[in-house]
Amino acid sequence: MMFQLSLVAAAAAADPSFQEWAKEYGFNGDDSALEQNYAANLEELAKVREAHPEAEFAVNQFSGMTWEEFEEQMLTLKEDPLAKSALPLLEGPEDLSELVGAVDWDVTPVKDQGACGSCWSFSAIGAIEHAHKLATGKTVNLAEQQLIDCDKSSNGCSGGWPYGAMDYLSGRTIYTTASYPYQARDGSCKTGSDSGVSLNGYKALAQTESALLSALNGQAVSVIVYADSAFQRYSSGVINAPTTCNLNHAVLATGYTSNYIKIKNSWGTSWGESGYIRVGRTTSGCGPFGLYYSTNSIPKGTTAAVEV
Repeated sequence: MMFQLSLVAAAAAADPSFQEWAKEYGFNGDDSALEQNYAANLEELAKVREAHPEAEFAVNQFSGMTWEEFEEQMLTLKEDPLAKSALPLLEGPEDLSELVGAVDWDVTPVKDQGACGSCWSFSAIGAIEHAHKLATGKTVNLAEQQLIDCDKSSNGCSGGWPYGAMDYLSGRTIYTTASYPYQARDGSCKTGSDSGVSLNGYKALAQTESALLSALNGQAVSVIVYADSAFQRYSSGVINAPTTCNLNHAVLATGYTSNYIKIKNSWGTSWGESGYIRVGRTTSGCGPFGLYYSTNSIPKGTTAAVEV
């Protein structure tokens, strides 16, 4: 315990001053309200480090925001419409030894959703991009902004659902990011260049670790989690996440080992482990960060899916 506490103290001593942080992330170093928020975030950071000595945490681009501001801007999912539906679900094997011991997909580059609650579009597009790469060997950069502007079943920067995005794109022309650039804000629906990727709906997973690991044997999976204070401030290591039955954020599961699940986020490469977080495996409750509480999903189709 003494060793763990010394690590926490060392990390705290290494935290940048407000002026250093403001300069690094391009904020106004004379903003007193921002400085107060930063001081409050340092206090919360100390609590997170004490609660999770197994991982590392640090200040980041969000450290000048109150939790309420961060939640409103970045964490927009509230309730899963499919949670109580009769939709057929993909199950996993009862005996996990039937699956390979570890998976680590080489997925497409980490993106940054910016100041827009569009995590759902990045989660869906990430899954489609990876499935297309597996099916064709080609990397494609698809337009999240198309979903934000055109998918009227969603609320754009105020939230949506990855499986809803896959449903919307099914049978439609999916545009490239080069022709329909990301704006991190709501806009009017336009047209862009055809990416050549086709999609035919999605498959929903059962709310179990077995179903997720089974799907990960075939491709990256769009997943829903509850991003709490520790998730926000995560820097590196395998975190023993709380098993909450809540949700607020869509991400992309990209692999697993015997002791963790690897997840790709959409907050840029300066967050976490170059944009990734490793979450300790557990089947307790609703899973780590609520990973099995909601409806996780994979795309299906012709050029955009590897069937599982």
